[in-house]
Parts: sequence; structure tokens; C-alpha cells
Amino acid sequence: MGKLDRLYIIAFNMVQGIGGLRLRALAEHFGGLDKAWEANLKDLRQTPGIGEKIAQQLLTQREKVDPVREEEWARKQGGRIVTIVDQNYPQELRSLAVPPPVLYIVGHAPRKHCIGVVGTRRPSPAGQRQAWVFSQEFARRGFAVVSGLARGIDKQAHLAALRAGGETVAVLGSHIGSIYPAEHRGLAEQIAKQGALVSEFASTHPTVPGNFPRRNRIIAGLSQRLLVVEASLKSGALNTADWAAECGKDVWAIPGAIADPLREGTNRLIQQGAGLAADPSDVLLGLDEVSEASGEHLDELAKLYHRGASPDEISALLRIPISHVLARLTDLELASKGRG
Repeated sequence: MGKLDRLYIIAFNMVQGIGGLRLRALAEHFGGLDKAWEANLKDLRQTPGIGEKIAQQLLTQREKVDPVREEEWARKQGGRIVTIVDQNYPQELRSLAVPPPVLYIVGHAPRKHCIGVVGTRRPSPAGQRQAWVFSQEFARRGFAVVSGLARGIDKQAHLAALRAGGETVAVLGSHIGSIYPAEHRGLAEQIAKQGALVSEFASTHPTVPGNFPRRNRIIAGLSQRLLVVEASLKSGALNTADWAAECGKDVWAIPGAIADPLREGTNRLIQQGAGLAADPSDVLLGLDEVSEASGEHLDELAKLYHRGASPDEISALLRIPISHVLARLTDLELASKGRG
């Protein structure tokens, strides 16, 4: 698809009720998104999956949306728009049955090697400690920690990764101009500097409860492995685990007392086949190739550093997590001082 198709994808994404499935149906039914955009009510209603309500919404809203202005709006928020036809669209999300057609990203693009950490919004003190310890170790070992910026476990996961000097990705249930919950705005700013804020929601989309299950599938899609720290049987974290399993990702859970309501969800996951995570090393087993890769690139890293490349530029060029780049640069500086 070309530039024109990209703009139509952004435009359709701005219409409430049009997601990946309906976008695909419209493109197939009309033979192109440009034709679908100009279709009349009768033809729209004949599209599979597009009923009277959605057809009316499309006709009403399409006169009000402007994809060029939407990209300007995203830039004003400090971000950018990446569509499914762009080369820099995260490949990991293509493992989803219906990938989000549009992403709004503030900060660095999500790294390839990510571990998701999710759980209840009302954790116990033990759950908070576990989220911190596991997430901090993941970050120290060079993995980006992915979570949902919610209260509770999500917050602890993001903060631990930041404190460890690692990367963290927050997948939002709101658009990038409206951080939810509001008290996490400061945290979101820190994350954008040291990782990324990611949302599939356009500026035209309100923050409603239905956004959060959709957000969960992106957390699962970006994550190479998913850890559920603490969750009741009704926790949204179990929804994230379902998405992860559906797209072939390994799911891990921290066990707890059988009488503890906050551990019923994690215990159930383990019963259903999730890995038992007693220590961060359990989740990381077999994932140390990332650490080895940074060692293999040491000569290239040193050359880039001495040519004046920044840590962020080195990370992007060599596809090594920024925390590993910083660690290697520290080693180089110490070695240089030792020779001096």
C-alpha cells in the first residue's frame, strides 16, 4: 500500500467502531479503502460485519476526521503514528489474529525483546514487592518491561524497570493525550524518556472500560513472555494471559496461598499449564541470547562510541537494549581509565 492507503487507515481508525476486523472487511468488500471511504449507506450496510449503526457512524464521522491533522496532533503530543503498512510497525504484533491497524507511539519504538508484567490494581504488599523484584531483574538483564500503566502491579513494574536503568513500555487504554489514571502523568513522562508509551486509540476516541481488554492484547503481542504477578479470578490480567496464550507466547505466574483471593487467578493459570515463577530466573530461562548478543557486538559498539554515536543511536543500529549499551560503555570507560 502507498501513502494514500496509509492515510485512509489512519482516517478509518479515527471512526469509533472501526477496528482491525472491520477495516479488513471494508478493504476486501470494496477492493480498496479509498472506495470504502466514499461508499454510500446502502453499500456500507452490505459489508460483512458492518451493520446499520456502524454504517451510520461512518457516514456521520468521516466528514469530521482529517488524518493529516491527526498526525500533526500526535506530533504535538510528542509522538508519532505508525500504521500496519509502515516498515517500522512492530513485527511482534503481527502474531495477533487481528493486529491494531494504527499505533501512536511516544518515545522509542518497542524493543524486540520484551517481557510483560501484569496483575491486580489492588495488590498486597507481597505482590508489590514481587512485581518490583521480578521487573527490576528483567530490566537489569536487558529486557524491556511491558505493562499497562494501571494502578497496582503495573505501576510497580514500570517503576522498577526505570529504577534499574532499563526500558519499559506502557500500553495505554486511552489516547496519548489523555493519560489514565491522571495521577500517573508524571510516571508516563518518565516512561516516554526511557522507553515508550503506546496506544491504538485516536484523538477522537474517549476513554471507556472497553478500551482496556483491547489494550491487553497489545501487551501480550509485544511480550516475548508474560508474567502474571497477582490476580483474582476476575482480574483483567487473566484476559492478558489468554491473549498471550492465543498468540503462542509463554505465560508464567507467581503462586500463592490457596485461600488468598488475590492468588486464585495465578494459581488457576498454573493449573492450566502456565509456568510457575518462583524466581525471575524461571521466566528468563532460555532468554539469555540477548545478553550474549550484546557481547558479540562489543567491537562494533566500541567503534560507534568512539565515532561519537549516542547510546540511543548505538542501541538502534545494533538492536541491543539500551541498558546493555550503557553497561558496555561503562566497561569501556573503566578500561580506558585503567590504561591511562
